[in-house]
Amino acid sequence: MLAATGDAVGWLRAHASPGRRLSFEEAVAGASLGNAGVVNGGPRLLRSGAFAITAFTEGFHYVEDPGFYYRFGVRRNPRTLAGVQPDGALLLVAVDGRAPGYSAGASFEESAGIMRALGARDAVNLDGGGSTGMTVGGGLVTRPSDATGERPIGEALVVRAGG
Repeated sequence: MLAATGDAVGWLRAHASPGRRLSFEEAVAGASLGNAGVVNGGPRLLRSGAFAITAFTEGFHYVEDPGFYYRFGVRRNPRTLAGVQPDGALLLVAVDGRAPGYSAGASFEESAGIMRALGARDAVNLDGGGSTGMTVGGGLVTRPSDATGERPIGEALVVRAGG
């Protein structure tokens, strides 16, 4: 699946159409991905079972906007989280939020606590806010926080049964 947002929408419409073959070359420095993929996210929340929130070293703090980190990491928001248990099992967690009487969301610290309570050894924040949504078996299992419902986004983590 190809998806684009912002300025990339025009390029994708001009170059891609159903049935047309496109080829891409991409290199990830210092990585041998094998059969793996790349997912955007951050900051890290847990490392080896300990809280290790790396928001500042990963650039989730802006000198020109001192309130950004508070709004993004300290304040409770919907969250999309991923973690790995000691046995290698993958945890994918969505935390609803911004719904008084239903869910308040979670801060980065609370998200790390949630993942550790679920048995994660390592965990990362993938996204949050109105971009948080989870579908299982074709049905939405979260409550999107945007008043208009699900937000159109340019990326997704898809897990399918089988190898």
